[in-house]
Amino acid sequence: IDEKSSRIMEVLASSLKPFQMLLGKVLGVGAVGLLQLGIYAAVAFIATSQRGRIAGLFGVDPSAMQSVPLPSLPPDLLAVFLMYFVLGFLLYGALFAAVGSMVNSPQEMQQIILPVTLLMVVGFLGVFAAIREPNAGIAVILSFIPFFSPMVMPVRWSMAAVPIGHLLLSLALLLAGLLVVAWVAGRIYRTGILMYGKKPTLREVARWVAR
Repeated sequence: IDEKSSRIMEVLASSLKPFQMLLGKVLGVGAVGLLQLGIYAAVAFIATSQRGRIAGLFGVDPSAMQSVPLPSLPPDLLAVFLMYFVLGFLLYGALFAAVGSMVNSPQEMQQIILPVTLLMVVGFLGVFAAIREPNAGIAVILSFIPFFSPMVMPVRWSMAAVPIGHLLLSLALLLAGLLVVAWVAGRIYRTGILMYGKKPTLREVARWVAR
């Protein structure tokens, strides 16, 4: 929205293909998210492996510090979390970029972003279902739907013994959903970034995707 309102978008579009711009934005912000997770993981590792030295810095008895329980993250759970974080971020990043390209002001964004926000809300509600019954009912179904699996499947994996077939199928469906969403978002983005004035209708957006 900022780039469209300041007319910088025309300059960018003359130097890059729209899909390159879309990919660059999503990957750039995603890399920042991974960096933040890396910082948290490094702090947790240092806190668990160097607790004695940390206690000495603060004048605390190291033996007392050793008795303090600190949570650990199994390697398999870390791998599952990272896979779903990356794929889920790319999927939702493409969705938000496509929506952002269709509007010209924050006010329009608040009106049109609701469907994407509702998808995320359903995913977070699915997390509570997975906590209650990891391998039954709605939690299993949501863990296979690409829009919800990035939130639900890591919780299922951490709460119960999930069959490896469920995990592989969920990842395959998420990857397929990401490719479809990225393709549709790219078609919308290439037209939307240069459209000014009124908010497009669903029929107009469908034409952008089809052509």
